Amino acid sequence: MAKATKGFTIRPATHDDLRPIVGLYNWAVNQTFATIDSEPLDTEEAAAWWEAHGKRSRLIVCTDDNGLIGWARLFPWNQRGFDVVEDLVYVDPVHHGQGVGRALLTELIKEARGLGYRTIVATIATDNRSGLALHTRAGFEVVGTIKNAAHKFDRWMDITLVQRSLEG
Repeated sequence: MAKATKGFTIRPATHDDLRPIVGLYNWAVNQTFATIDSEPLDTEEAAAWWEAHGKRSRLIVCTDDNGLIGWARLFPWNQRGFDVVEDLVYVDPVHHGQGVGRALLTELIKEARGLGYRTIVATIATDNRSGLALHTRAGFEVVGTIKNAAHKFDRWMDITLVQRSLEG
C-alpha cells in the first residue's frame, strides 16, 4: 500500500513506528482535545494496544524525509453485535493544513471498504473543530452528540458522533 503524495508517504505501520506513534498521541493527550484521554500511554499500554490489532483492523502511518508526521487507525467499534469500524487520525501540528489528515482518512476509508465494512464512524470531541471539519469534508455526517461524555482540562466535554456509509 505504500503511496507517495505531496512529499509524504502513507504505508502500513511497523513495530518500529510504535514509539513515534505513541509520542504524537501523547502530545495530543497533553495538549489538545483531539482525544478524550487525559493520561498519556505508557510503554506497557502501548505494547498491548499494538498487539490488539487484528484481521479487521488497520494501522497506517504518514512519513516524510524527517520521519513520522501522522498516523491513523481503523478498528472495530466496541459495541456488541455491530459490524461498524471506527477511525482515528492524528497529525503532527507542524503538518496541519498540508493534506496529511485527508490522505490518511482517505486511505482508511478504502481499507474499511476492502475489509467489507458498510459503515465507518468517528467519535470526536466537539471542541476538535479540525477533526470535525476533516470528517465532514470526507463525507461523514453528524449523527449525534453525547453531552458531558468526558472530563479533561478541568471541564466536561461533549462528543460528536459522525458516520459515513461505505456502500456504493
